Amino acid sequence: MPTPTCPKCGKVFTKDSSVTRHLSQPRTSCHSSVRDIVDVLEFTDVVPPQRSRNLPQNLDASVGMGQEFGVGGDSQFDAQAGDSMDTSLDGDLAGNSPPPNEEWYEGAAKCYSQDGVTFLDLFDADEHADYRKENLFYPFTLREEWEIADFLLHSALSMAAINNFLQLSMIKRLQLSFNNAKDLQSWAEMLPKGPSWKCQLIPSLHGTKSPIRLFWRDPVECLESLFSNPLFHDQLDFIPRRIYKTAARLLHVYSEWLTGDAAWSIQDQLPQGATILGTVLSSDKTNVTMMTGARVAHPLLLGLANVRMRTRTKLLSKVFMLVALLPIPQYLHPNQCMRGMLEDRLIHECLSIVLQPLMKAAELGIMMSDPVGNIHHCFTPLAAYIVDTPEACMLACVRGKTSPFTLASYLQFGDNFRHPARTRAITLEQLASVDVDPNDLEAFFAACTEFRLNGVFTPFWKNWWFGDPAIFLTLEALHHWHKQFYDHDVQWCLVVLGAVEFDFQISILQPVTGYRHFSNGISKLKQVTGRVHHDIQRYIVGLIAGAAPHRFVVAIRALMDVWYLAQSPSPDDSILASIDRSLTIFHDNKDVIMTLGARMGMKRVIKNWHIPKLELMQSITASMSQVGALIQWSADATKHAHVSKIKDPAWRTNNNDYDPQICCHLDQAEKLHCFAIATTLKSLPADPDLKELREHEGDGGWDKDEDEDEEESSEPMDPRSALLEELNHTRTSSNYFGEIRMLAARCNEIPQAHPPHTFLAGGTAIHLNSNPTRTGLKINEVADQFNIPDLQYAVETTTLRGTNDAPDCV
Repeated sequence: MPTPTCPKCGKVFTKDSSVTRHLSQPRTSCHSSVRDIVDVLEFTDVVPPQRSRNLPQNLDASVGMGQEFGVGGDSQFDAQAGDSMDTSLDGDLAGNSPPPNEEWYEGAAKCYSQDGVTFLDLFDADEHADYRKENLFYPFTLREEWEIADFLLHSALSMAAINNFLQLSMIKRLQLSFNNAKDLQSWAEMLPKGPSWKCQLIPSLHGTKSPIRLFWRDPVECLESLFSNPLFHDQLDFIPRRIYKTAARLLHVYSEWLTGDAAWSIQDQLPQGATILGTVLSSDKTNVTMMTGARVAHPLLLGLANVRMRTRTKLLSKVFMLVALLPIPQYLHPNQCMRGMLEDRLIHECLSIVLQPLMKAAELGIMMSDPVGNIHHCFTPLAAYIVDTPEACMLACVRGKTSPFTLASYLQFGDNFRHPARTRAITLEQLASVDVDPNDLEAFFAACTEFRLNGVFTPFWKNWWFGDPAIFLTLEALHHWHKQFYDHDVQWCLVVLGAVEFDFQISILQPVTGYRHFSNGISKLKQVTGRVHHDIQRYIVGLIAGAAPHRFVVAIRALMDVWYLAQSPSPDDSILASIDRSLTIFHDNKDVIMTLGARMGMKRVIKNWHIPKLELMQSITASMSQVGALIQWSADATKHAHVSKIKDPAWRTNNNDYDPQICCHLDQAEKLHCFAIATTLKSLPADPDLKELREHEGDGGWDKDEDEDEEESSEPMDPRSALLEELNHTRTSSNYFGEIRMLAARCNEIPQAHPPHTFLAGGTAIHLNSNPTRTGLKINEVADQFNIPDLQYAVETTTLRGTNDAPDCV
């Protein structure tokens, strides 16, 4: 048997597990060159049986796969021997059997070693780790000083304001180790750091007003940081699976990305035991300055599709990391179309530079550690790219008035069927057929007109294994559904009913708690947000029913059915069929919209269906079956990330040369965040109350016969998860059914003087607020306003126990 050696530096080891530990060390050159992209065959001697290596559908066969990637041999590298190791992360990986209504991919996500580097291992490998053995909060003297520093660095105070604060007599008596803002910043720089930022000049053959600078950091390091983040230690899935509605396996359910057909197909092309880490990207231009300045940033965000949907879609979960600030140059070319083509080419070039490590990892694989230190052989396919319609067209290499998902052009946007998908093979074939020098801008752009291409000749996804725009470009709820609703459906209703009548109808609706009331109508609203779109959608069908022609109501209702069904977090085959039926109903009745003249432009009636988002709706069911529920790819989370990653840091700059200052601010913010997590976990065992809680949980005193949902809500959370959830600012829903059971048990022991605020009505739990939102109302006013004629009698009989002295107010 050959001696185990490192495939990069050639160092000799005594056993295979030592090689794994060596490759996982963060400070070695073997780990940081191309981020430990390894071929396990180089240090194992047994090759497993060959698996099918057919290219996935629509994948260009001209892209090389590289060496066959097998896993075998003895020790922990034997992926064929029995079950995988228990990861304590996901029951799927612990040798458990799938439920009767699920089918798991056999042999996926094997654990090759439990000696990986965890988050706390990286914390202990820092250059100041020796000082933290005695003082955990070094360079700060104690916990309280760290808390003050963390507050000041997170605050919006300027350095001058921080200096003034530190000069206060009360603060001076604390004898802090830093006396001014500069010292405080120096202390923060000593904290353990994460992925570092780089600046690269991009050469250009065409003149620009200023040099083109690309700020970026290694996306594999960012993905590894997310993969090993202890905040997600119980929120990760690794194994592709097929979920069905029942054990009969008749209706396929699509929810998480790993339940879609794309993840299963990708796993088919990978070696035995491989783990797929779905890469989620998002890019969109966002304003840095407000009102004046006209400064714009183009951030590229990176996320991990293996993080469960309910965590990934939370706005404060920090699942997305800023991996690059794409340049926005001003080209000097006199032709505006050519300037646009040069900008599109630059974006693809920068994406190719930034994402090259992920492309290599998707082809060869990479060894990564999960949050508990288990080492997986990971591949990084592009799961989804969250963008709006114009940017989707740019990424798909097509020009405007062309579908980025199918081969349809603007003349075919109103068709009632889905056109053939615009796959990577088709786009690359079209580009190869353009026999014109790409440097001859006008000639190349003219030659691309036949295929409606935008002039990009080297797409960034060309060399990315399993990267197909027809799959990773998904429909996005915020831009493709809610904005379409307001831009088209609402405008049609305003024309058919009349703006005055529509505003009157919606203004007289009874106000309902939890729903917005439009007391002045909606026809004159300005700067309408996605939240307003949601609020109007709740009323639209009821408002037009009876006031608009029947077929018009049917068409609007059909579109609303499509959007509501498409937002399901776990759609099944029956929901997908319902979406297709609703689309058919709309197309069967859409002619009435033209007949009524509802499709109005600025000055005249529009007599065509050249609506890009209308054509995109034909791809809803096809996209769901590939990448799971589409609601998880909404831009709500990424738009919120723009605030914390771009707008807030830019607001703290000197309004000059934003990009490097944004990078510096994010670098410091990530240091503070990681230091808070590490110190919290390190100080956890020192708390005796937490120890008692852990011992109590180990007693197994909880009722095992309760329903599964009740167990999830009533079971106490382990202290590690509770602290991490608090750090992650995760809000949990109240379990009113559990509160009702507790109240019932308490009432049996101690009689209550007043009825409880939380009670059960049939199968519904009702919780009444103890502090009403409207106070000081007379009983007669409440009875008239809410149409409760017997309110006075009810108050007298129930609250006053039959007395005749009724109160004046409630």
